[in-house]
Amino acid sequence: MADITAQPAASLGDYVGALRRRYLYLIIIAPAVLCVCLLAAFVITPLYQSTATILLEPSSVPKDIIESTVISYSDQQIEIVQGRVMTVASLKRIVGEIDPYPKQKELSAGEKAKQVLDNTSVERVDPVTLKPQTESNAFSLHYNNPDPEIAAAVASRLAQLFLSYNQLRRTEAAGEAAGFLHKQADDIVKQMREVDVQLAALKSKYGEALPELLARNQSTIDDRQRQLDALQQQILTAQEKEAELSLQLSQTSPNLITQSGDLTDVATVRAKLSEAEQRYTPEHPEVKRLKKALETLMAQSGGTAQNKLNANNPQYLMIDTELKGTRNSLASMRAQAAAISAKLERSRGFVQETPAAEREFAEVLRRKEVLQNEYQHTQDRLQSANLAETFESQQGGERFSMVREPSVPSSPVFPNRLGLILLGLVLGGTVSVIAVAIAESTDPSVRTPRDIQLPAGVPILASIPFIDNINDRRRRALAVTSFVAAYSIAIVAVGAVIVFSRHR
Repeated sequence: MADITAQPAASLGDYVGALRRRYLYLIIIAPAVLCVCLLAAFVITPLYQSTATILLEPSSVPKDIIESTVISYSDQQIEIVQGRVMTVASLKRIVGEIDPYPKQKELSAGEKAKQVLDNTSVERVDPVTLKPQTESNAFSLHYNNPDPEIAAAVASRLAQLFLSYNQLRRTEAAGEAAGFLHKQADDIVKQMREVDVQLAALKSKYGEALPELLARNQSTIDDRQRQLDALQQQILTAQEKEAELSLQLSQTSPNLITQSGDLTDVATVRAKLSEAEQRYTPEHPEVKRLKKALETLMAQSGGTAQNKLNANNPQYLMIDTELKGTRNSLASMRAQAAAISAKLERSRGFVQETPAAEREFAEVLRRKEVLQNEYQHTQDRLQSANLAETFESQQGGERFSMVREPSVPSSPVFPNRLGLILLGLVLGGTVSVIAVAIAESTDPSVRTPRDIQLPAGVPILASIPFIDNINDRRRRALAVTSFVAAYSIAIVAVGAVIVFSRHR
């Protein structure tokens, strides 16, 4: 079998020739693909994206000056507010103010609110460069809508919803803290009133046995004891005087003795009798007379009340009067002593009850002191909470601020028209080249000497070039004219579609 000579590699001219032979693939496929991409870029309903950038700013006032009562977690604040703001219920209010989808009249307010929620996205961004950033205290709020003006209006309302909700929620939280502290203060006041009632009951129960009266009671006991001791001494003196006067009175005759003219009382007669007995014998008349006088005086001293009532002895009357005065004074002092003793025992009873009263009072006073300290602490916190509420209502704490307000977008975010056009160019060219390559590889025609496989050593004698006749030229002109007309119509149609899409 004869050897077949190896075919040389294809040159650039071969590729150019293949493209010239298959120009129909180029002028049909590439423009067609480009037209399709152009139509897709302008026929697909565009979505315009309006973006608002919001920054979570920290408080401008140091915490040591005004301490906020709102707990804030900066790393979670954005997600928390987003979760509470971006709800169907809250978005219904925006739908009621601005209809985001006026052409979709069949949708209800709730369905439109859900569609707004689906077309809204939030991403963390750098507050300076506005580029996406995982950890940041700024975020961008994106809203997509077929109408650029509606997109800007809805995005602005969404941003205001974020700003107003954060301020309202922080003000409400500060107000709730102040309200809780106010209620707590009222409860403490109520408990303090109950303690005051208990103290009043204890004061009524123990009276003068109160702990604060202990010193006075002890001083009163000492004073009354001294008074009682002094009265006891006076009573003893009065009793001695009473005994002495009683003895004197018993020895004094109520009436005077006039037989001798010089006998007045028992003591005098006894003295004279003793003197006479020493001087005279018992039978002496003087001794007998004095004895008889003494018996008479003794009989008169123990006489009846009538004799005492008719007494005419001045000495007897004086002693009797003094004895009565002494007895009256003694009775008065004994009454005073009894009264002082009763008061003394009462004061001692108060002192004995004081320890029990002190224990109860100490317990109640301890509770009152605790309540007073707690009330003062609560009042201090309430004052701080009221200040914090005013502080939060004036946006002095952490707050959302607008870094970039939403604007009317000039180009849609979807579809990417420039990208689709470039894709049409690249895809059309690629498909055209692939079609040309497939057509060339499956075509059995012989156009160059390289297309003929000859045995080794067999030369090619000659080659006949392609001769272009008039029919070929007419056919080519007709094809070109047809293609120009078709593509002109296609270009006009695409242009009309583009113009219509921009003004719809």
